[in-house]
Amino acid sequence: MPSANRLARHTLSLAVASLCALGIAACRNADRDRSSASQWVDSPKNGQKKGNVIEFQDLGVKFETPDTLYVYRSCTEASHTPEGEHKWIPIISCSSVNAETFGKGEDGEEDPFAGEDLEEASGVETINVTFYVTHKTRPLDERAVSWFENQFKSAGLSVDDISYQHDFQKKTGIYAKLHVTEGDSPTPTREIIQFMFPHKDVVFIARMEYPFGETRSVDQDWKYLLWNFDWL
Repeated sequence: MPSANRLARHTLSLAVASLCALGIAACRNADRDRSSASQWVDSPKNGQKKGNVIEFQDLGVKFETPDTLYVYRSCTEASHTPEGEHKWIPIISCSSVNAETFGKGEDGEEDPFAGEDLEEASGVETINVTFYVTHKTRPLDERAVSWFENQFKSAGLSVDDISYQHDFQKKTGIYAKLHVTEGDSPTPTREIIQFMFPHKDVVFIARMEYPFGETRSVDQDWKYLLWNFDWL
């Protein structure tokens, strides 16, 4: 007959084995409960390009470059390298550098910096609209507006406008217009437009930043771009 110590060790082994099995099952269940979009955030994949449309099947979104753009004329799939403190994953980036302005290099090949050089030579800053995705860690609803406003202010940004939008370019989320100031000057140096819209267990962020007082048609392009970032 087995000794008490042997029985105890056997019971403990069974308990540990059961806990391990439960843990593995729980992990597998948790992974199954995550959407394909959330899994994409952890392991980004390139989209599928079809003409002027880029589709991200796992994320459940597509982007079609608008026919009419006044400022952000060059739209491409981003590198998917996490950016900033929050490690947002860029998906699509549209730049004010127009691909059509690219010139020729000394060897006759396309010069990838010609458009950028043109803007720098004219004294006009290159600006971008970027679409990001990240895990959703809190609800984005009307009650979250005050929380985000405090977060922006804590980061040193001036909040010019923030609101919950029920239908903004076919999306529901939190819109914010933020200002960057320097020193004691009351006049902002830069303006940031940001729209955060959740989908299942992820959040998409459309972000645009430009010098304060920008006179180019950024607002019109912003609406076109956001409208064309759509669900599959």
